[in-house]
Amino acid sequence: MWDPTPDKDAAAAVGEVLRSIGYDEAAIEDRLGEDGISAEGSEALAYAVRLEADELGEAIRLLLLSRPVPSSSFAAAEELLRLGLATEDGSLLVPRARIVPTEDVYLTFDTFSSGASDPPGWVASFTPTAYWLASLTLRRHVERALDIGTGNGVHALLAARHADHVVATDVNPRALAFTQISAALNGMTNIETRLGSLFEPVAGETFGLITCNAPYVISPKARWQYRDGGLPGDELSRIVVTNAAAHLEEDGFASVMVSWLAASEDEPDERVREWLAGNGCDAWILAVDGSDPLDHAAGWNDHLASDPAAFAEALEEWTAYFAQLGAGWISEGGVVMHRRPGDSHVIRAIDVDEDELEFASDQLERAFRALAEVARDGDGVLDRTLRLVEETRFDQELDRTGGVMSTTLVLDEGTCSTWELSTETAAVLVALDGASTLEQAVARVARREELSKREAAELRQEAHDLALELVEVGVLDLL
Repeated sequence: MWDPTPDKDAAAAVGEVLRSIGYDEAAIEDRLGEDGISAEGSEALAYAVRLEADELGEAIRLLLLSRPVPSSSFAAAEELLRLGLATEDGSLLVPRARIVPTEDVYLTFDTFSSGASDPPGWVASFTPTAYWLASLTLRRHVERALDIGTGNGVHALLAARHADHVVATDVNPRALAFTQISAALNGMTNIETRLGSLFEPVAGETFGLITCNAPYVISPKARWQYRDGGLPGDELSRIVVTNAAAHLEEDGFASVMVSWLAASEDEPDERVREWLAGNGCDAWILAVDGSDPLDHAAGWNDHLASDPAAFAEALEEWTAYFAQLGAGWISEGGVVMHRRPGDSHVIRAIDVDEDELEFASDQLERAFRALAEVARDGDGVLDRTLRLVEETRFDQELDRTGGVMSTTLVLDEGTCSTWELSTETAAVLVALDGASTLEQAVARVARREELSKREAAELRQEAHDLALELVEVGVLDLL
């Protein structure tokens, strides 16, 4: 297996060329359409054939689609060779890695996956779980940030835009080399890489921001460093959650992607709540995906689908492993923690639709500010004036006569959560205009709708429970 060479001068030169020719996400979408940037296999080959042979087209062909191009077509061909990201075959430049514009940074990593034949130290691209973590990371300024199990380094790069100094750790030397190259591609000088497992390279240190998308997949295998944690059950995830909390400075945030087990789907988050208990942090548990053992095994072994015998053997091995662990449900998702002083802390579990998830930094800022106040005052926070945040809307379904059949509150950012509402409860939320308390809004709606005492009491309880939830998820502002 080849090793990338983190020549910072060469990487900086490649980055300058890419910026000069306009190699970015918008240009790729313009040339290939919105799905082009994620093309793989035969699809990537078809896109490569369609591209024009100009400077930008050849760069896309070489660095995104991993196809050979004439060495003369890329101005930084010599520097790309020095980095080890390509080789020469006569007059052709042959890629060994990809450089892809991702979330407004250049990110380099190994070329397309070959499935089961990928070597153990293979470095993956920007995966769905990487997007989940990027979305669930708070983007306030910090002095020191830490990215654990950095992989291709994307979370270190994103943190470097709002942190004075970033430490990125990984057990895979190739991952750290790719991270160093990516940092230089982007002109970033505030990223430090350290070799070692999880938090070992930062023993005794604390940080204002911690991110981690370490190999958390619960598996009987230890095949790939980027996927398999190699520890029994969800032990690696427990280590990540508990150590992230311990390495946070006061007012620091941690966002980690983990996986956890449950006996059944009915109580899926009890283990994570145990990990979080007494750690000095308010926390969100965000399940992005959940499945039973068979579906979990099938999803993580789909690279074997073309070999029915091997696929069946893997499914049998994995499901037997989960039976031995007593697990009937496996969740994958994020845990966000905020360390603050105090003896009382709040843990909230939230289901998130991965297809709806967007960048949630602003929502997280509001939500964790509110959680601290809920921990102090309980539902007494609802005695304050309240207001729906601007990023909300009401969707209504009408019948043919214009009558309201259903009303849905929609958050248009972050978790993009939705709530089905009664007409009266929706009216209460509308009445929370920043000058009214919840009780005042309920009383106003009850009078207008001429509700009986019993109906008003039911509305008051329904609105109370919903309002407290909306406060804790950053949808209702406390004023």
